[in-house]
Amino acid sequence: MKRYSMSVLPAAGVALLLSGCGLLDVDNPNALVEEDIRTTQAADAAVNGSQALVASGIASIYAPYSAIGDEIDWIGSRDAWNELNQGTPDNPGNEFADGAFPGIAQARWMSKFAVDLIAEHESTPEMQARGARAALYAGVAYSAIAQMFDDFAFSNRTEPGPLIGPDNMSSVFDQAIDYFTAAMSGGGETAMRAQAARAQAYHQKAIWNLLNPAGSAPGNPLINDSNANSDAMAVLGMIEGTDWAYRFQYSGSTVGNSLSWQVTERNELQIGPEYASKDDEGDLIEHILMDPIEGALDTRYIARVTEFIDADGYAPVTVVGERGMRLIVAEAALASGDMGGFTNHINMIREGLDGLTAYSGQIPASEMLQHERRVNLFLQYKRLQDHYRFGVPSSNWLGGSKALTTPGTMLPITRVEILANCHHPQNALHPC
Repeated sequence: MKRYSMSVLPAAGVALLLSGCGLLDVDNPNALVEEDIRTTQAADAAVNGSQALVASGIASIYAPYSAIGDEIDWIGSRDAWNELNQGTPDNPGNEFADGAFPGIAQARWMSKFAVDLIAEHESTPEMQARGARAALYAGVAYSAIAQMFDDFAFSNRTEPGPLIGPDNMSSVFDQAIDYFTAAMSGGGETAMRAQAARAQAYHQKAIWNLLNPAGSAPGNPLINDSNANSDAMAVLGMIEGTDWAYRFQYSGSTVGNSLSWQVTERNELQIGPEYASKDDEGDLIEHILMDPIEGALDTRYIARVTEFIDADGYAPVTVVGERGMRLIVAEAALASGDMGGFTNHINMIREGLDGLTAYSGQIPASEMLQHERRVNLFLQYKRLQDHYRFGVPSSNWLGGSKALTTPGTMLPITRVEILANCHHPQNALHPC
């Protein structure tokens, strides 16, 4: 939001007077209106712009969202990070959740706009490929919103949208799944990314159903969703053993990763105390997360932290990958009592991808699943749901905190949207 000095106003008044004389009645070749970007030639720019906004918006909202779980620890001076860290995700005025809300809202709007824009044009092979990419980015944006928020509003620029409502947020997963399905028509790498992301969306929707309405940990935390399993196995058939991943990349010449910047540049956040120890300045001293089978430090987690720290504010974000697909089907096998299948899928990661000692019942299977999710999905923003559904709270959560007393609580619609949206019950100034 731009703030203008009062000194601009006299100049604006003069310009208004001069315009009455026709002196400013000229065509500006640099002025663009929406019709200018609805051309076939602008389609690539719209899709690429959607990709950039989705990558930026997701990294931005992932910063406050990650601070709620135990992966990220507050070490700086801004108390709003500490509020999240201590288990209070539901404050609409939290400055970091509120500051990130416009980014993910814009990403959602732009990704849908790109899909709709492509649909207006003739269906050539080139346009179909662009449409598939646009649908993929829209699916990623919608699924992130469904995962991280308790409520949302699909506003259209200055036109406020009605609230989706906490009871209806699973429908946002359905919209994401529809976008991923559309993206699969593009074939090739886009289709594979979309099918993997669709498997993940089905799985996350099933977790949402376990945790809602929020209030208590589920009696059975395991997911066995046939749609997620089918998609995951199909993707594994194409990429098995390659450690494939669909990632957003960041750089100084594109867009940044807000969470990565807060850790490595701003020094407000750091890796959590259950993963690594820190000195008085907040710098990492040593890793402490152990592999329960090896009896040694978990090298998978260390590799992920090293990449994250070394990226200097531009760490990549993994949207979905082979490890996540394998964990979906491993969990489904465990849920159905298929211990042979569970063991095989877990060891396809441990032995097949990482060269570690195989799992053969050394610890309870549920503990093995939780550990493998913890290290293989580290900083992929699945940890908060696992805290809730497995009944394993973060050590940072205070007694009486919302995260501790009401498992399933996610981020709310924040103040910036409340003040602009007449549909929100807390917006008393501008009723619809």
